[in-house]
Amino acid sequence: MENNTTFLTDDLKRFGIMTEDNQFSKKLSQQEVYNFLKGGVLIAENDQNRLTFKIAEDKLSVNAYNKDWVSHKDLSSAELMEVSSKNANLYKVMADYGTITHIGKSHFNNNPENEITLFVEVENERGKTRFFGNKLEESLKNFKIGDRVQITQTGIEKATLHANIEGEIKEITRYDNLFIIRHFDEKNKEFQSRLFELDTKDKTIKDIDTTKYELQTVNGHTLSEKQLQLLRKGKEVKLDDETTIQLSPKADNEKNLSASVKVLLITSLALDGGITFLIIKGIQKLAKMQEENRKQHESKKYLTELQKLKSFLQSKAEQYPDNKQIIADLNIVGKEISNVQGKVSETQNQEKNDDTVRLKVGDPDLFEDANQKKEEKRRNEEDSRKSTSFSRGR
Repeated sequence: MENNTTFLTDDLKRFGIMTEDNQFSKKLSQQEVYNFLKGGVLIAENDQNRLTFKIAEDKLSVNAYNKDWVSHKDLSSAELMEVSSKNANLYKVMADYGTITHIGKSHFNNNPENEITLFVEVENERGKTRFFGNKLEESLKNFKIGDRVQITQTGIEKATLHANIEGEIKEITRYDNLFIIRHFDEKNKEFQSRLFELDTKDKTIKDIDTTKYELQTVNGHTLSEKQLQLLRKGKEVKLDDETTIQLSPKADNEKNLSASVKVLLITSLALDGGITFLIIKGIQKLAKMQEENRKQHESKKYLTELQKLKSFLQSKAEQYPDNKQIIADLNIVGKEISNVQGKVSETQNQEKNDDTVRLKVGDPDLFEDANQKKEEKRRNEEDSRKSTSFSRGR
């Protein structure tokens, strides 16, 4: 019978998780080791891959994922795994205050494929917020459920392990969130939130601060406080039956205004004096619209919004003449207006031609006139024959 435990120990040593004296690496926290031994996933990375380690049936299971993006100074290994594997945005609260309601362990973001991580949950007037990170164990030593606290993430801690990979010693690293937890003070309360998203074009993780994001209207629609909260968290917000918008950190890298009205990008002013511009991605759900007049109506609506946007940017350009980004946005919008105007004119000309054709082939008045002329011609011919026959009879 094979000794799986021995094989397991050898594998753990090979990847630097255990040392030669059969001790777990001091680079790993006690919480990380505990979760790992209980079947949780341990995440690390090298220059080429992001690696996941898991113990199953006394064997070490190792999976490698292509890592073609850089790490982020404010994201843990679990958060990096979430952003990359799901290719979706990640809303993260960087600082918040409230009453501790829960301290426990869970797969990060309730994703069973991600690692088991310690978390603390606080509740205030905005609702509940969870902070994930194995380093919380040290920060929570002097706190318990029911305490009022201020929690602030101060960055990440990098741990470097030395692994024997294919006979070569290589470094593998993992990242964990670092926190400061102190008793709550009304005078020093702090809240900060950010939105992270993987940009596959330049292989980086983009982020924006959504703490004070307070856009009031989009496409003529006034946003409610609930819709604003959803936008801050990177969720889709439905404005009407045809338009859905979503805040996108990477959209600033994809400034493409489309005249097809299937994609609509609206540039919006952030609350920093007009220096920074964010891009909000809107999706027009028009797949089933077949009528030409409906399409023309949507094009005109799109053109109206672009013209409003142009006026808005022009006013900001006058206010901040040295801001090259505003000028660049203004040029993009100007070109898009020209494109849309051309397509609207083309559609109108086509409709005029279609109306002319329809009039020729289906106009009831023309049809009736043609029948009358045909009947008159038949009568004239008949009268002519009768006249000829009468002359011959005489």
